[in-house]
Amino acid sequence: MKYLMKAIKQIAVENPTGFTVKIEDLEFQKSGYVSAYEESQNCFDDEGLQKALKHATENDKLVGGWLDEETEKFYFDSCKVFDCKEKAKRFGTENKQKAIFDLTTLTEIRL
Repeated sequence: MKYLMKAIKQIAVENPTGFTVKIEDLEFQKSGYVSAYEESQNCFDDEGLQKALKHATENDKLVGGWLDEETEKFYFDSCKVFDCKEKAKRFGTENKQKAIFDLTTLTEIRL
């Protein structure tokens, strides 16, 4: 877990506007609609990253990160990716998300 935490933290430094990676090989997810799980809500700093990674390991094996410019905190999420925007929106709503993200066009979709 320490190696994975270090690797994700480095990815966050190199991609401060956000990222979604597969934790098995640290490859970037480049397409689809991504939404976070409610269980990884408000995960930031090392403790939050550890929580998001644990959840991701037990679920879809995807972790995302993004910088909240208002609070200057970098958030980490356990994520799920969908091919269908409507399914992603439904999942996002069920998981109390404010938005989902279109990885293909790099645009936020508010819920």
